[in-house]
Amino acid sequence: MTTKQLAHPKLLLFFETLTAIGVVVALLRFLASIINAIYKHTTGNELTFVTTIRDNAWQNYLTLALLIIGIIGTRILKRRFK
Repeated sequence: MTTKQLAHPKLLLFFETLTAIGVVVALLRFLASIINAIYKHTTGNELTFVTTIRDNAWQNYLTLALLIIGIIGTRILKRRFK
């Protein structure tokens, strides 16, 4: 089986960038929640920026959408031009 040249390398880069951004945002949200839990345990107060992020449901779905779109797009392009 011969390998085909990828017809749209910029499109693949776009989807891989979306995936990377989604991973970074998810990790930052996770670290912020851990820092908030430690801060709340030691002081009894919560950090306001973390509660604001936690209360916005669209940000949760946006992070998930970035990951899903990036992963699916990358897999489709790689499978098509294998």
